[in-house]
Amino acid sequence: MIKDLKGISLFFVALVSRFPFLWAGYGREFDAWSNALNARIISETGVYEVSRLPGHPLQEMLLSFLWPLNHSYFLYNFLSALFSAIAVLAFYNIARKHKIAAGWYWALAFNFIPVFFIVGTSTMDYNFALAFILLAYWALLNKQYIWLGIALGLATGFRISSLGFLLPFSLLVGWNWQAQLKMGLAALLVSVLCFYIPFETYGFDFLDFHKPPFPGWPSVLYKLSIGIWGLPFLIFLAFSIFKLKRSSPTGKRQKSTKGLSRTAFLLTTILLQLFVFIRLPFKAEFFIPALPFILLFLAERTAFKFGKMAAIASIASLLLFGFDYKSPWRGARAPTLHFEFKAGAKSIYCAPFQGPLFIDQAKRKVRSQTVLDCIEVLEESPKALVVAGWYWPELIFKYPSHPHQIVHYSSQTEIDSALGAGMRILYLPEIGLQNAIMEGHDRLVQKGEAILEP
Repeated sequence: MIKDLKGISLFFVALVSRFPFLWAGYGREFDAWSNALNARIISETGVYEVSRLPGHPLQEMLLSFLWPLNHSYFLYNFLSALFSAIAVLAFYNIARKHKIAAGWYWALAFNFIPVFFIVGTSTMDYNFALAFILLAYWALLNKQYIWLGIALGLATGFRISSLGFLLPFSLLVGWNWQAQLKMGLAALLVSVLCFYIPFETYGFDFLDFHKPPFPGWPSVLYKLSIGIWGLPFLIFLAFSIFKLKRSSPTGKRQKSTKGLSRTAFLLTTILLQLFVFIRLPFKAEFFIPALPFILLFLAERTAFKFGKMAAIASIASLLLFGFDYKSPWRGARAPTLHFEFKAGAKSIYCAPFQGPLFIDQAKRKVRSQTVLDCIEVLEESPKALVVAGWYWPELIFKYPSHPHQIVHYSSQTEIDSALGAGMRILYLPEIGLQNAIMEGHDRLVQKGEAILEP
């Protein structure tokens, strides 16, 4: 798999291109800091605890094992960059197996898709899982069914939803019952082993998961479009779809089994991932597993030049035309050259020369500075109930010796109990209204005091 010099070049491009962006904290997401905090807790207590349900045991155990050795921003983020590079290499080899002439360019385009590139610079599990999903598909194309099951089981150990790929893989294999048995048993066995510790700790309750309110269709459509692809690549996708050929250039080679044709397999995989995303459409990153299969579908049905165009459009999407909403607490600072528009109560700006990558880096720094500013205020405050919302793991991480009762969100009962104990009620920027959405009451806004709010 790694003997091809073109593949090796892609691996190092994917890895080295992320190096400058691995230092700005663990990431802008709540979950990135939660993963690091959870690693510290497991390492210091010796007791397993999920970072968030239903658990991501392979990443949780890996990070906790490394914690006493090195838990720098760079190392934890480097792991994500490394698996991103493995995913890009696996995609390239899959493209070669699909007989895609411009496979190198499509793999380059895959690497620079904004959502995939950026998440590969933070302490998140998405690209770990995707690397093993693509390795599983690579094993399927080589008819290595036990290795397919092992790889898919390991992907499940990073993200439990990865096990769903067993369905399209099984449909592609078709009536080959020996292959079905090998890959199915291997995948289930490895998955069960991965989730043995969460099950032992929580029982079947580990299968629960966080269910925030539905974000609304405008937000969902944004995440599926610009939030994933960026503006230039989204335009390229629309143009490519318009230019699709009716049949695959590798049509004669497509159907290697009595199961689905390769075209039907790719479409089934994409639609299944779209269904999964629509059920939980809270982050653009949730759609990452579909991205390589979308590119494979397009690559098989477009001319060679489209591969080069895809690579250029993907890089442009990462570096140019970034969108963000204006917020002094979590948003990137808008450059001089930008234009604004309203989306509900938010002011959105588009910066032609500030792409999603630079916006992400800026948001990390602004968010972290907000946490540090809040810590300064809290150090001067008597004991309080502090509702931190999406700042919670980073605040706990950076303020371990605090005297306060710091919580993620707070129920009305908890707030009234703290008031009865004579405690102040404080909340971090924007969290008063967010707590009302999450908990269904406005007691925090009524009785609490905002930290840093104007």
